[in-house]
Amino acid sequence: MLRLTLPLAAAILAAPLAAQTEQFSAVLDQPNNVIAWDVTTSIGSVDVSPTTFRIGGTVELLLDSANAPYSSGSLNGSLAFTAPTTLSGEIPNPIPFFPPLATFDIRNMEFHLAAPSFSIAPNGDFTAMVVLSTTAGTNTIGGLFGSGTEPIAGVGSTPTAVNGNVSQSGSVITFYIDLNITVTLVDPGTGVSSDITFNGPLTSYADSTQNGSFHLEAPLPLSLGANIMPFTGATPGGTVFLAGTVAGRGSVFIAALNTTLGIANPAQAGSTSADGSGNGSFNVNVPVLLLGRSVWLQGVEVNNASNVFGSWVE
Repeated sequence: MLRLTLPLAAAILAAPLAAQTEQFSAVLDQPNNVIAWDVTTSIGSVDVSPTTFRIGGTVELLLDSANAPYSSGSLNGSLAFTAPTTLSGEIPNPIPFFPPLATFDIRNMEFHLAAPSFSIAPNGDFTAMVVLSTTAGTNTIGGLFGSGTEPIAGVGSTPTAVNGNVSQSGSVITFYIDLNITVTLVDPGTGVSSDITFNGPLTSYADSTQNGSFHLEAPLPLSLGANIMPFTGATPGGTVFLAGTVAGRGSVFIAALNTTLGIANPAQAGSTSADGSGNGSFNVNVPVLLLGRSVWLQGVEVNNASNVFGSWVE
């Protein structure tokens, strides 16, 4: 067993990671992010369909430098979705030719990834403690144990050690994680619990010249009443608007701002001014009519829009 002297151990534990100051919005490589999934339930084994799916969207990444080599990073959000949008499964009946014990259809699932600061080796390798949280979607259960449809926003994994690598070629930053993470769904109507494990490569790309990108964050979940939603990377001293929707992702051109939003049917949810560094926050009161709903938020200013941030209200 390796033993460290107390002064050396204290020095290692106290050694701070370099501050992550460079914000990137990396685009997930949907055609090549092929994810296998496995489901185990409290009432039997599950046959899934399809056996693999793809993940698209964006990942929000903070690094300590605009260019390699990097020494530390963190994940401060994502808006990821599955393709196809419906993932199905059934628990076969042990009696041949009888209907399955249960069926389920997970539809329109979206999720958020987060990881606190992690160190990056000189070759780009790292291990991050990743949390996956679902922000939208439904699960429809059928079969002998009952039926019903429930929202799945708010289902989260425990912090899970995930290996990855970050590298740069020219102006292209490649961010890769070896996804192997489990979430648990419990259907309140039937009491059936399902452990769903996602396993596969998750690769995304960012442009090193786009460091300091316009970035929006919001609480997970949003609460009724006052919520603070900070942003960075806007135009210093400029007017910044908050757009929101319950209609999901989309593409809408806002002529007055010469900017395309990544959400459908947007409505203005707030406005404020950025400080001299391009940072600020929105103070938003969430009404009771949004309780239980998934919401999509995006910062917008003239000629510029932030990442889309997905959350839910509870």
